[in-house]
Amino acid sequence: MRDLGTMVWKEWAEFVGNRRFVRVFAIAVLIMGLLPNLERHNVARGNPNAAAVLTLLSLGYAVFAAAILVAQTAPDLVLRERSGRTLEYLLATRLPDWAIFGGKITLAAAVGYVSSLVTVAVQLLATNLIGHTGPWTWTYMAVPQGRLLALLLTPVIAAYMATVGTFVALRVGDQRTAYLVTMLSLGLVALPFLLRIVHLHFNMPWLWKAVGVMALVTAAVVTAGFRLFRREMLVLYLQE
Repeated sequence: MRDLGTMVWKEWAEFVGNRRFVRVFAIAVLIMGLLPNLERHNVARGNPNAAAVLTLLSLGYAVFAAAILVAQTAPDLVLRERSGRTLEYLLATRLPDWAIFGGKITLAAAVGYVSSLVTVAVQLLATNLIGHTGPWTWTYMAVPQGRLLALLLTPVIAAYMATVGTFVALRVGDQRTAYLVTMLSLGLVALPFLLRIVHLHFNMPWLWKAVGVMALVTAAVVTAGFRLFRREMLVLYLQE
């Protein structure tokens, strides 16, 4: 665990020291946090289900904020080292393979999850200070469905995308391509759930099953990632 902590600390220091990372984090959080309230009047105009639509919209933005940040961060943690020729030095250290890989996906997933939580906080503040005149309201966080999706589904998605994004960046040398492929991988996995969401059946038994299935997929992907991340193969590939 000490090796994993060393890698996470290294990645965190580089993340905080990269102004582009911090700028993307701040922009994504503010946009996804304020957009639901900026669109409130357009959605409410002549729509009898405006409250339900706004709730779904706000929750979707919170999850999407995590997806954007992970799709940006996970590939960048690898591509930055590939372009700076420091990945070879990292692979030559005494750190075990699992710690190197685990440190990168842990930091990327954590950044995504934190961005989602901050987005939720911004949404709540904006809703209560701008778009709500009564007592404090917790919007979708007041119901178990909202808490389940915002607090449990988001880290599952973040871990899945962090693993995919890390491996994509090891094979793709372009940031934009790596970002698009990582986002596309989420879309393919989420498609069956999105088709069900169209019918607006947000009952807890189905949501627990959906989150459970996504958690199993994520666990399988992360396990495969730890097994496939071998420095011998990576060193040979980077020398090609």
